[in-house]
Amino acid sequence: MAISEKEIKTLARLARLDFSEEETAKFVPEFEEIIEFANSINSQVQGDTSSIREVTTRIAQLDELRADEVQESLPSEKVTSNVHSDNGYFAVRRVVK
Repeated sequence: MAISEKEIKTLARLARLDFSEEETAKFVPEFEEIIEFANSINSQVQGDTSSIREVTTRIAQLDELRADEVQESLPSEKVTSNVHSDNGYFAVRRVVK
């Protein structure tokens, strides 16, 4: 499956990244290599994933987590001391139109 520079530019725009023409051209073969690798895995597995080695990072087990304890929270004035706040709440620009 081939990927075009137009698709790379679309992905970059969606990720809010700005690439030069040279960078975009460089990404085309890299993305094609990634897609080819994924396709090779798909063709080998054919629905049965038991033959694929698990690739994960270790996540803390439930018994390794600390117990939840109620603690005193920071005062609102201290939390909002160096940010724009409105009545003790964080004031942020609207991001959804």
